[in-house]
Amino acid sequence: MTDNYTNTKITEYGEFLDMVEDVGFMPLSKNCIDFINLSDLTLPEQWHTGLAPDPWQWRIRIEADNKAAYAKLFDKKPGFISLQWYPVFLAARRKGRSFENMYSEGLISSYAKKIYALFEKHENLALFEIKSMAGFTRESNSKFEAAMCELQMGMFITINGIKQKVSAKGDSYGWPATAYSTVEKWAGEELISKAQSINPKDAADEILERINRFSPNPELKKARRFAGL
Repeated sequence: MTDNYTNTKITEYGEFLDMVEDVGFMPLSKNCIDFINLSDLTLPEQWHTGLAPDPWQWRIRIEADNKAAYAKLFDKKPGFISLQWYPVFLAARRKGRSFENMYSEGLISSYAKKIYALFEKHENLALFEIKSMAGFTRESNSKFEAAMCELQMGMFITINGIKQKVSAKGDSYGWPATAYSTVEKWAGEELISKAQSINPKDAADEILERINRFSPNPELKKARRFAGL
């Protein structure tokens, strides 16, 4: 595939998979460095139809098919990272540090810690379960949203399927909700091990080089913010 996607439009899920694989990572929509994104690659009339060419369906399907991660990954906004590039981003963002290390260094908020602690006993939690179990209320919703974004940008939790509410009788009901797990649970041992073998600085340099390839001459500060570096 070519590097020049300026005038490219896609209408099929398979084309989207190929493009994410080729580019390596991609935000869902327009962004601060004009990096290639799914919104610009598709036509407005494709969205929210529920049909096969609907990119809103692709964003869930690509994660469910285990072809790429989907979460708030770029400048606190949703996007995709291919399996090939996932260890690179993980190395660059975590820099070999554990959640506990970063929290003790004051790099993670207490609200994020409260949410992350839930995953010590639960492998997979829907958004509504996280909010309830962590004790967030309507009044503290902004703190909850910020903490969820913080954990996704830090690559400690990620979207992992969907879940429905379950009645006292054990019946599922309501609209399916986004579910989350730890990155370790979603990625598996192979990707985690690969990330641990990558030098964090080399990883960051590789990401910035890739950004320059698809978004020529971005302002460095914005590029680093976009990439979460």
